[in-house]
Amino acid sequence: MTLAATSGPPGAGTGPSPLSAVFSDRAGDESFDGNSVNMSVDPLAQALRTLDSISAAELEVGTDLRTIVGAPTEVSAVAPPATTGDAAPDLAMVLQDPEVVEAPLSTTPGQARREAILDGAAALFAERGYHGASLRDISRRVGISHPGMLHHFASKLVLLGAVVDRLEAHAQGLLDSVESLQGSPKALLAALAGPWNPTQHSMALLATLAAETVNPDHPGRYRISRLRLVHEHVLEQVFTGHAERGLLVEGVEPAFMARSLFSLLLSLTVREHSVRELQQDRTADPIRDVHDFVRLCIVD
Repeated sequence: MTLAATSGPPGAGTGPSPLSAVFSDRAGDESFDGNSVNMSVDPLAQALRTLDSISAAELEVGTDLRTIVGAPTEVSAVAPPATTGDAAPDLAMVLQDPEVVEAPLSTTPGQARREAILDGAAALFAERGYHGASLRDISRRVGISHPGMLHHFASKLVLLGAVVDRLEAHAQGLLDSVESLQGSPKALLAALAGPWNPTQHSMALLATLAAETVNPDHPGRYRISRLRLVHEHVLEQVFTGHAERGLLVEGVEPAFMARSLFSLLLSLTVREHSVRELQQDRTADPIRDVHDFVRLCIVD
């Protein structure tokens, strides 16, 4: 999906621009991979169009996540899971395994090695962040030579793109399951103990990368920002559906609840991988905490 430039004369160099560029606070300066983006965008209009202003029409259920985040094709490695027809996927499938996108059942040795490299990279990025994990660190974790690593991924930037592709596929499954998640608060609570579980690897990876992207020079800044926005959008749509059914406490705003809930999820994820390890009493349950938070706005 693309969005027309907000200003500038018609002709060469104008017209539709990727959302990843239009929503950047450095539009016209830098893209995901650090290359210049040639755009004619009025600075004031650019500043006023914030991440929160994406409409439901721009993020409707079933929209391919890559068209939302403007994922560059040169670093794409794992495609989102395919769906048949317009039907939403079975919620049980979405809740089954939130950690990684599984490799195809029949893989070649090269594909299997590529998946192993992605597993190792995702684990180290979750632990140390993008800048804290080198390609040599990843190759040692996987048990592959450095030249062998470069055979599959030419650079750490390309590897980051492939890892983010997995996170996008994870979010795509949730985006496609909004209707199922709107069915009842129980469906939402199940998802909060599944794909949004703060103890899971996918959430740890997203939390670490999201924290890193406060650095304006982080190469994954805009794709990770889009991912957070998509998660918040899914939750907002779920709460909106609950409100329409009279299931939310009067006065609760779905958008505010979605932002607050996802912020809590990321915070609890960080806590699980830091503070919890320092405490002798580890009885605190992040899933129970999240459920208790959600129940504050649900009508009994």
